[in-house]
Amino acid sequence: MTAPQHRAHIADRVQRLEAWAFTASADVADIKAAVEQPPAVIREEVLAYTEPVFGEIMAGRATLATKENLDDLERRLTELVETRFRTVDVKLDQRFQAVDAKLDQVLAALGKTDG
Repeated sequence: MTAPQHRAHIADRVQRLEAWAFTASADVADIKAAVEQPPAVIREEVLAYTEPVFGEIMAGRATLATKENLDDLERRLTELVETRFRTVDVKLDQRFQAVDAKLDQVLAALGKTDG
């Protein structure tokens, strides 16, 4: 009869220890909440994005993108980015040339005043 009482006593102590560790301790509870928060936020964001999309698909007003659609999108985005970088490069080159020309003028003016 001592063995079942002993087990009940240990089980009671374990239960109280768990209650203390997971509910009474603010630090552990805060850590637990902090660990659970990012997955919950990610899950909420995924659902907020996918739910309307799948609703449209199920209603027959939309379809999932095919590999060809995605490849075409990637190609167009790559072209847009490359075009944008070429435009930026041209503008930067023009500005550097303008700065170089002004520096040449300043150096020439300094050379005239020194000589």
